[in-house]
Amino acid sequence: MKKLLIFLAIVAVFALPVAALDESALLSRGKEYTLITPASAAYADDESFKLTDGVKGEQTEGYYYKSGAFVGFNQTNKDENGDFVIILDLGSERTNLKAFVINYLAETEAGIYAPEKLTVYVSGEFDGDYTPAGLVTIDETTEMGTSLTGTATVSTAGDTPGRFVKFVIHHKEPFEDGGTTISAGWTFLDEIEVYSSDTVPKTDDKGTAALLVVGIIAFSAFLGLQKKRKT
Repeated sequence: MKKLLIFLAIVAVFALPVAALDESALLSRGKEYTLITPASAAYADDESFKLTDGVKGEQTEGYYYKSGAFVGFNQTNKDENGDFVIILDLGSERTNLKAFVINYLAETEAGIYAPEKLTVYVSGEFDGDYTPAGLVTIDETTEMGTSLTGTATVSTAGDTPGRFVKFVIHHKEPFEDGGTTISAGWTFLDEIEVYSSDTVPKTDDKGTAALLVVGIIAFSAFLGLQKKRKT
Protein backbone atom coordinates (compact mmCIF):
# COMPACT_ATOMS: atom_id res chain seq x y z
CA MET A 1 0.00 0.00 0.00
CA LYS A 2 2.87 2.37 0.83
CA LYS A 3 4.47 1.75 -2.58
CA LEU A 4 1.15 2.42 -4.25
CA LEU A 5 0.77 5.79 -2.53
CA ILE A 6 4.30 6.79 -3.51
CA PHE A 7 3.61 5.81 -7.11
CA LEU A 8 0.40 7.84 -7.23
CA ALA A 9 2.17 10.86 -5.75
CA ILE A 10 4.83 10.69 -8.48
CA VAL A 11 2.20 10.45 -11.21
CA ALA A 12 0.30 13.39 -9.72
CA VAL A 13 3.39 15.61 -9.71
CA PHE A 14 4.20 14.91 -13.35
CA ALA A 15 0.58 15.41 -14.35
CA LEU A 16 0.31 18.87 -12.86
CA PRO A 17 -0.42 21.57 -15.50
CA VAL A 18 2.15 24.31 -16.04
CA ALA A 19 1.08 27.78 -14.90
CA ALA A 20 1.39 30.62 -17.41
CA LEU A 21 0.83 34.33 -17.36
CA ASP A 22 -2.86 34.99 -17.92
CA GLU A 23 -3.59 37.57 -20.61
CA SER A 24 -6.52 38.84 -18.52
CA ALA A 25 -3.88 40.17 -16.10
CA LEU A 26 -2.01 41.98 -18.90
CA LEU A 27 -1.92 45.72 -18.14
CA SER A 28 0.23 47.02 -20.98
CA ARG A 29 -1.83 46.26 -24.08
CA GLY A 30 -2.32 49.46 -26.08
CA LYS A 31 -0.50 51.62 -23.52
CA GLU A 32 1.78 54.49 -24.50
CA TYR A 33 5.54 54.42 -24.05
CA THR A 34 8.59 56.53 -24.76
CA LEU A 35 11.77 55.35 -26.46
CA ILE A 36 14.45 57.09 -24.42
CA THR A 37 17.04 55.67 -26.81
CA PRO A 38 15.73 55.93 -30.38
CA ALA A 39 14.99 53.05 -32.69
CA SER A 40 16.62 52.86 -36.11
CA ALA A 41 14.85 54.71 -38.90
CA ALA A 42 14.96 51.49 -40.92
CA TYR A 43 12.94 49.62 -38.26
CA ALA A 44 11.19 52.54 -36.65
CA ASP A 45 8.27 52.89 -34.26
CA ASP A 46 7.25 56.44 -35.11
CA GLU A 47 3.86 56.30 -33.41
CA SER A 48 5.05 54.29 -30.39
CA PHE A 49 2.48 51.54 -30.67
CA LYS A 50 4.25 48.45 -32.05
CA LEU A 51 5.56 47.27 -28.70
CA THR A 52 2.16 47.15 -26.99
CA ASP A 53 -0.18 46.24 -29.86
CA GLY A 54 -0.07 42.50 -29.15
CA VAL A 55 1.26 41.66 -32.61
CA LYS A 56 4.14 39.16 -32.56
CA GLY A 57 6.68 38.98 -35.36
CA GLU A 58 6.38 36.11 -37.82
CA GLN A 59 8.74 34.87 -40.48
CA THR A 60 8.50 36.82 -43.72
CA GLU A 61 10.45 35.63 -46.74
CA GLY A 62 12.32 33.25 -44.44
CA TYR A 63 13.32 35.87 -41.85
CA TYR A 64 11.69 37.26 -38.72
CA TYR A 65 13.35 40.67 -38.95
CA LYS A 66 11.46 41.43 -42.17
CA SER A 67 8.21 41.32 -40.21
CA GLY A 68 6.76 44.77 -39.65
CA ALA A 69 6.03 43.87 -36.02
CA PHE A 70 9.61 44.39 -34.83
CA VAL A 71 11.28 47.57 -33.64
CA GLY A 72 15.02 47.59 -34.33
CA PHE A 73 17.64 49.26 -32.15
CA ASN A 74 21.07 49.70 -33.72
CA GLN A 75 24.18 49.45 -31.56
CA THR A 76 25.10 53.03 -32.48
CA ASN A 77 22.06 54.29 -30.55
CA LYS A 78 22.70 52.58 -27.22
CA ASP A 79 23.38 54.89 -24.28
CA GLU A 80 26.64 55.33 -22.37
CA ASN A 81 25.86 52.18 -20.36
CA GLY A 82 25.29 50.07 -23.44
CA ASP A 83 21.52 50.06 -22.90
CA PHE A 84 18.33 50.74 -24.80
CA VAL A 85 15.71 52.31 -22.51
CA ILE A 86 11.92 52.33 -22.82
CA ILE A 87 9.48 53.90 -20.34
CA LEU A 88 5.95 52.50 -20.40
CA ASP A 89 3.00 54.47 -19.01
CA LEU A 90 0.29 52.20 -17.59
CA GLY A 91 -2.11 55.15 -17.52
CA SER A 92 -2.77 55.11 -13.79
CA GLU A 93 -1.16 54.07 -10.53
CA ARG A 94 -1.21 50.32 -9.95
CA THR A 95 -0.62 48.49 -6.69
CA ASN A 96 -0.07 44.92 -7.85
CA LEU A 97 2.55 44.82 -10.61
CA LYS A 98 4.01 41.34 -10.75
CA ALA A 99 5.76 40.43 -14.02
CA PHE A 100 7.57 42.36 -16.76
CA VAL A 101 8.34 40.79 -20.13
CA ILE A 102 10.17 41.60 -23.34
CA ASN A 103 9.88 39.57 -26.53
CA TYR A 104 13.13 39.63 -28.49
CA LEU A 105 14.60 38.29 -31.71
CA ALA A 106 17.85 36.42 -32.35
CA GLU A 107 18.63 36.22 -36.08
CA THR A 108 22.39 36.06 -36.21
CA GLU A 109 22.90 36.08 -39.98
CA ALA A 110 21.38 39.58 -39.96
CA GLY A 111 23.54 40.69 -37.02
CA ILE A 112 20.58 40.56 -34.63
CA TYR A 113 21.33 39.05 -31.23
CA ALA A 114 19.29 38.60 -28.08
CA PRO A 115 19.90 41.27 -25.43
CA GLU A 116 22.34 40.39 -22.70
CA LYS A 117 20.23 41.51 -19.76
CA LEU A 118 16.88 43.05 -18.83
CA THR A 119 16.53 45.31 -15.79
CA VAL A 120 13.17 46.76 -14.77
CA TYR A 121 12.42 49.83 -12.64
CA VAL A 122 9.07 51.23 -11.48
CA SER A 123 7.97 54.75 -10.52
CA GLY A 124 4.83 56.75 -9.80
CA GLU A 125 6.04 59.61 -12.01
CA PHE A 126 7.72 59.73 -15.41
CA ASP A 127 10.55 61.93 -14.15
CA GLY A 128 10.43 60.59 -10.60
CA ASP A 129 12.66 58.23 -8.69
CA TYR A 130 12.59 54.69 -10.02
CA THR A 131 12.70 51.65 -7.76
CA PRO A 132 14.40 48.48 -9.04
CA ALA A 133 11.91 45.67 -9.64
CA GLY A 134 14.47 43.08 -10.69
CA LEU A 135 16.72 41.88 -13.48
CA VAL A 136 17.31 38.78 -15.54
CA THR A 137 20.31 37.67 -17.57
CA ILE A 138 19.47 36.40 -21.05
CA ASP A 139 21.64 33.44 -22.00
CA GLU A 140 20.62 32.97 -25.62
CA THR A 141 22.65 31.17 -28.25
CA THR A 142 24.95 33.22 -30.51
CA GLU A 143 25.49 30.42 -32.99
CA MET A 144 25.55 31.53 -36.62
CA GLY A 145 22.36 30.56 -38.42
CA THR A 146 20.20 31.04 -35.33
CA SER A 147 16.71 32.32 -36.14
CA LEU A 148 14.33 32.39 -33.18
CA THR A 149 12.19 34.56 -30.96
CA GLY A 150 12.35 34.47 -27.18
CA THR A 151 11.11 36.11 -24.01
CA ALA A 152 12.80 37.46 -20.90
CA THR A 153 10.73 37.89 -17.73
CA VAL A 154 11.37 39.76 -14.51
CA SER A 155 9.02 38.61 -11.74
CA THR A 156 8.74 40.26 -8.33
CA ALA A 157 8.48 38.37 -5.05
CA GLY A 158 5.47 40.46 -4.01
CA ASP A 159 3.16 43.09 -5.45
CA THR A 160 4.92 46.21 -6.71
CA PRO A 161 3.20 49.61 -6.92
CA GLY A 162 3.75 52.08 -9.74
CA ARG A 163 2.54 53.62 -12.97
CA PHE A 164 5.66 54.05 -15.09
CA VAL A 165 7.80 51.03 -15.95
CA LYS A 166 11.34 51.52 -17.19
CA PHE A 167 12.70 48.67 -19.30
CA VAL A 168 16.49 48.80 -19.50
CA ILE A 169 17.62 46.39 -22.20
CA HIS A 170 21.36 45.79 -22.19
CA HIS A 171 22.72 45.31 -25.70
CA LYS A 172 24.73 42.17 -26.36
CA GLU A 173 28.39 42.76 -25.51
CA PRO A 174 31.12 41.80 -28.02
CA PHE A 175 32.03 38.13 -27.73
CA GLU A 176 34.63 35.71 -29.06
CA ASP A 177 33.79 33.12 -31.67
CA GLY A 178 36.60 30.94 -32.96
CA GLY A 179 39.19 33.58 -32.18
CA THR A 180 37.18 36.35 -33.82
CA THR A 181 35.52 39.17 -31.87
CA ILE A 182 31.88 39.54 -32.88
CA SER A 183 29.99 42.79 -32.28
CA ALA A 184 26.22 42.48 -32.22
CA GLY A 185 24.71 44.99 -34.60
CA TRP A 186 21.10 45.00 -33.49
CA THR A 187 18.56 44.40 -30.74
CA PHE A 188 15.04 43.66 -32.03
CA LEU A 189 11.84 43.67 -29.93
CA ASP A 190 8.22 43.12 -30.88
CA GLU A 191 6.46 43.42 -27.48
CA ILE A 192 6.93 44.70 -23.95
CA GLU A 193 4.43 43.47 -21.37
CA VAL A 194 3.44 44.13 -17.78
CA TYR A 195 1.22 41.79 -15.75
CA SER A 196 -0.57 42.23 -12.47
CA SER A 197 -0.67 39.64 -9.69
CA ASP A 198 -4.23 38.76 -10.69
CA THR A 199 -2.72 36.03 -12.86
CA VAL A 200 -4.86 32.92 -13.13
CA PRO A 201 -2.96 29.70 -13.93
CA LYS A 202 -3.66 28.46 -17.42
CA THR A 203 -3.56 24.77 -18.29
CA ASP A 204 -2.69 23.00 -21.48
CA ASP A 205 -5.62 20.58 -21.55
CA LYS A 206 -4.08 18.41 -24.29
CA GLY A 207 -0.80 18.14 -22.45
CA THR A 208 -2.50 17.34 -19.16
CA ALA A 209 -4.70 14.72 -20.80
CA ALA A 210 -1.67 13.07 -22.38
CA LEU A 211 0.12 12.95 -19.03
CA LEU A 212 -2.91 11.41 -17.38
CA VAL A 213 -3.09 8.73 -20.06
CA VAL A 214 0.59 7.94 -19.46
CA GLY A 215 -0.14 7.80 -15.72
CA ILE A 216 -3.05 5.41 -16.22
CA ILE A 217 -0.96 3.12 -18.44
CA ALA A 218 1.90 3.15 -15.94
CA PHE A 219 -0.51 2.47 -13.08
CA SER A 220 -2.01 -0.46 -14.96
CA ALA A 221 1.47 -1.87 -15.50
CA PHE A 222 2.18 -1.39 -11.80
CA LEU A 223 -0.94 -3.37 -10.84
CA GLY A 224 0.03 -6.08 -13.29
CA LEU A 225 3.44 -6.48 -11.69
CA GLN A 226 1.87 -6.66 -8.24
CA LYS A 227 -0.53 -9.34 -9.45
CA LYS A 228 2.32 -11.40 -10.92
CA ARG A 229 4.23 -11.19 -7.64
CA LYS A 230 1.26 -12.57 -5.75
CA THR A 231 0.96 -15.47 -8.15
